[in-house]
Amino acid sequence: MSFTNKINIYFDTMGCAKNLVDSEYALGGLRTAGFGLTEDPFAAQVVVVNTCGFINDAKQESIERLLELAALKQEGECLLLAATGCLVQRYRQELPAELPEVDLWLGTDEYDQLPERLWQALAEHSGQKLAKLQKQAGAKPSGECAELPERVLLTPPYTAYLKIAEGCSNRCSFCAIPNIRGPLHSQPLEQLLAEAARLKTAGVQELCLIAQDTTAYGRDLPEHKPLLPQLLRELDKLGFGMLRLLYAYPEGIDEELLAAMRDCRTVCHYLDLPLQHVSAAVLRRMNRRLDRESIEQLLTKIREYLPDAALRTTFMVGFPGETEADFEELLDFAAAAQLDWAGVFQYSPEEDTPAATMPEQVPDEIKARRYNQLTAVLADAGAARREAQVGESLNVLLEQPSLDVPGYFEARSQFQAPEVDGLIYVQNVDGRLTERQIGSWLKVEAAAAEGYDLLATPCEGAQPQKHNKQA
Repeated sequence: MSFTNKINIYFDTMGCAKNLVDSEYALGGLRTAGFGLTEDPFAAQVVVVNTCGFINDAKQESIERLLELAALKQEGECLLLAATGCLVQRYRQELPAELPEVDLWLGTDEYDQLPERLWQALAEHSGQKLAKLQKQAGAKPSGECAELPERVLLTPPYTAYLKIAEGCSNRCSFCAIPNIRGPLHSQPLEQLLAEAARLKTAGVQELCLIAQDTTAYGRDLPEHKPLLPQLLRELDKLGFGMLRLLYAYPEGIDEELLAAMRDCRTVCHYLDLPLQHVSAAVLRRMNRRLDRESIEQLLTKIREYLPDAALRTTFMVGFPGETEADFEELLDFAAAAQLDWAGVFQYSPEEDTPAATMPEQVPDEIKARRYNQLTAVLADAGAARREAQVGESLNVLLEQPSLDVPGYFEARSQFQAPEVDGLIYVQNVDGRLTERQIGSWLKVEAAAAEGYDLLATPCEGAQPQKHNKQA
């Protein structure tokens, strides 16, 4: 078999935004190494799945996706199926025997090896020498593409993620991330600023900072202290439309960070802080160091610095030993805390974590009931927060014409993160908004609330702008 055209790769990403960034850098390396990139899996000679291995549902979804794409070896042009990411890192010894359909396995510490490993596998598959194969496919010699200098954005062109650190050192008793990704490893500040500058030049309006624990950023660097406030102040100088902070571990939120968020012109008044629970007994078993009183004090402090702050969190129900009294305390907190956005997870026992072997495991039917109860309370609370915004003027980022609400554009303000929060539907009065204005800013007035979403109209005389005038 010989290749006379560029070899195309289809890349499928499972899981979180942190995985997405890994895929973007991997794709940059693949393109630099001479591979073509395609969004059509049926046109790809190589298919790669960047898997998620966080919880059972995510693991099963990744496995099902691998099996689904394996069919392309018969139905499409696929010659090789590769798996990388967290699931591989976690189960690299077991998976090859369980999934013989997959030809190549690479963990989270092997993304940089992906181009060379794929070329070698293709050479073996075709029976050709590596150099001859690369030449036929129009690729660069392997020695010229050892690094990953480029990044292929998988987000809309106006939004991007900046991964500021890898791994986590918190060791929550339910979490397998430290086993998969290792302890905290912060990226050098200068490197982050250079990457952010490149993204700004590329036209990115919204930069979202991510890590397993963003508030820990810098603790492992020579300064041995949190450097997130300094990073925010430096990024603020670059002039993005919005800087958004995600995955902010609550115990790392202090007055220095809040002051930076208040003072920086482009930093969103938005915090994603995974609380998990409020019962002191449950939090102790989770190896978390807060309790309800300290959490409530934290929320009060946040609102002192950022009175208009939008708060997102995640809660876990059914953790081992969670009693009805613990759950009722969580329900009470959720009803009173005035949270804007919240996700709820049913506890999933993960092997090699302390919680998996704890006594008093909660039955699945009780987990499901508590999930439904808490979700309903949080939905009511979120709807009340949206109702309180009716009549407010907001600067929004226009994303796309809505398919769900004809005659409206989908948009977000500083109070809504991509993918996970509600939307603002902006009425397209007289058809003035067009697809050319996607990624522009527009001042609108919230006219009505619909659950987690808002309906809005452009303010009188307002025109879409390429820069956030409120930033």
